[in-house]
Amino acid sequence: MKARSEEDKKKLLKEVYQRGYELEQRYYGCAQCVVAAIQDYFPLNNAVFKASTSFSGGFASTIEGPCGALTGGIIVLSYFFGRSREDYSDISLLRRPGPLVQEYWDQFRDIYGGDTCREVQTYFFGTAYRFLDNEEYYEYEKAGGHTDKCPAVVGQASAWLAEKLYDNNVPILKK
Repeated sequence: MKARSEEDKKKLLKEVYQRGYELEQRYYGCAQCVVAAIQDYFPLNNAVFKASTSFSGGFASTIEGPCGALTGGIIVLSYFFGRSREDYSDISLLRRPGPLVQEYWDQFRDIYGGDTCREVQTYFFGTAYRFLDNEEYYEYEKAGGHTDKCPAVVGQASAWLAEKLYDNNVPILKK
């Protein structure tokens, strides 16, 4: 097996960022786009992708819950480092992903000034748009919601996750 290098890591993080960015621009659904970007580079079960559907837009596009890029990332970290059903009785494993999740969550809040979809939107736009209101959603799109704002969040979240996975020796899919 090839040793991991800083050069390989930088290349991977750049690619994963770009992949997450492009997926959000094209398909929307920040949580699924984060999961998909990671799934393109790491062995991630398709059920995780499907299960992340309603986490986008602060839970089912309500904007009140956590940003989907954040929750999608927590789902990914739990998939790789959480306890399995086979280990369910080992309560000590419940906290295993905690430090990585906390680090990821802190990075997110430090950059975007919060963790809810509403707070992330306010960071970028100075206001928040209700996605379930057609007129406000149109204004969000007009302001660059899926042109560059949310794609940048998804790209960054994907790169942070890829770094944690890389640093913790999660296997990388061959490209």
